[in-house]
Amino acid sequence: MPSVAQAPPPANAVAAVYAGGGACATRQLGVLAMLELPEVTSLAAQVNEELAGVGISFCERGNSPHKWVWYSGSQEEYQQILVGGTIGTATAEGSLVIIPIPPDHDLAIGDGGCRLLLHEDESTLPARRHFLLGFEDGRCLTVNVAGWGGIWLKPNGGRPTHRPPMRRVSPISDEFTYDCFKELLVEDAARRKCSVKAFMAGDPMVTGIGNGYVQDICFRARLHPRRDITSLTGRERLRWYHAIRKTLREAIKRGGRDTEFGLHGQPGGYVAILDKRAKGQPCPECGDIIEKVSYLGGSCYFCPTCQPLEGGNSS
Repeated sequence: MPSVAQAPPPANAVAAVYAGGGACATRQLGVLAMLELPEVTSLAAQVNEELAGVGISFCERGNSPHKWVWYSGSQEEYQQILVGGTIGTATAEGSLVIIPIPPDHDLAIGDGGCRLLLHEDESTLPARRHFLLGFEDGRCLTVNVAGWGGIWLKPNGGRPTHRPPMRRVSPISDEFTYDCFKELLVEDAARRKCSVKAFMAGDPMVTGIGNGYVQDICFRARLHPRRDITSLTGRERLRWYHAIRKTLREAIKRGGRDTEFGLHGQPGGYVAILDKRAKGQPCPECGDIIEKVSYLGGSCYFCPTCQPLEGGNSS
């Protein structure tokens, strides 16, 4: 498991893992399955519908390890705690699906590229997997990790420790008011030079937003992803806040993005305004051509007219 000081893996390491077949079940549509808040919210609801109260009969920590798959203990520790236990009521926390294992442990899955699949029996299990739970009714749950991600087993309330401790707020919680948002902007600007994208997806103080939703939030807010947060006007900050809430609520309602998948392999219903499919296409607002830049370890798509880097679009 990575230490507190360990940085996320570089893009070339992620590409190497992906090309090497580290997660065969995550290659649909040619993209990494990077779970963000709408996807884990949908997955938690599906776990509750399908598995709440179901007994665990066996556990395998994984038969295809690589260095960017993170665990919190040995195979024996996972077996000792999980086998004979039952699945509790799952919740979504940031980019993690939290599955309680009563009486005193939580299984935390996610924080990167994780694909969860529910199998009716063992006949459809992937040959290579990073985690496996077998249930008393004969069904199985597998987790495969593309790029990086974790399957941690922690005491109730404990969470993975690879991120530095700081204030973190869910952007769909009641706590995340506009006043709270402004406070977080001030706090983040005080600790580092911070862009709009970095505030949301680069060691963020708001949880559960990654590169997938950054694009649409920035587009709705009319902000360039590289814009310095200290340069924003009050009107721009307010528009950004509402764009975060609107985008995430819509995506949650639709079960996550159409490039990500649920427990039965079904895609979500949220179609991104801006992703790799939009590059070179006309902007839906002004007709200018959507551009792509590489920034902070991922691709950013934006309209150069609606989202100028130097600001100036405050309407």
